[in-house]
Amino acid sequence: MKSSRITVLAAIAALGLSTAALATMDAQKQFAAAYPDSKALAKCSTCHAKAMPKKGEADVNAYGKALGKPDAAGKYDFAKVEKMDSDADGVSNLDEIKKGTNPGDPASK
Repeated sequence: MKSSRITVLAAIAALGLSTAALATMDAQKQFAAAYPDSKALAKCSTCHAKAMPKKGEADVNAYGKALGKPDAAGKYDFAKVEKMDSDADGVSNLDEIKKGTNPGDPASK
C-alpha cells in the first residue's frame, strides 16, 4: 500500500514538472516561429531573470513582464511589445531581437 502511494505521488510530481517544461518549450517554439532569424534567443533567459529557472524561481525580466501571459489558446502576442524598449537601454525590443541581443537585459544592446 505504501509503495503504491509513493508511485502515485511520483507520477503526479513528474506530470507537474513535465507540464511546466512543456509550457516553457511551447513559448520558445512560438518565439522561434515569430522570429525565425533569431532562433538563438528562443530560450528561457529571453523572458526570465535566470537562464534555467526552477519552480519558484521563474521571475521574469523586463521583456517577460511586458510580454505578459499567453491568451486563452496559449499564444503570446510578440508583436504588441516589438516597438517597446522593455529594458530601457535605448533600443527597441524588435531591433534587439533582430540583432540577436536580449530585449530583457539592459546590458545587452
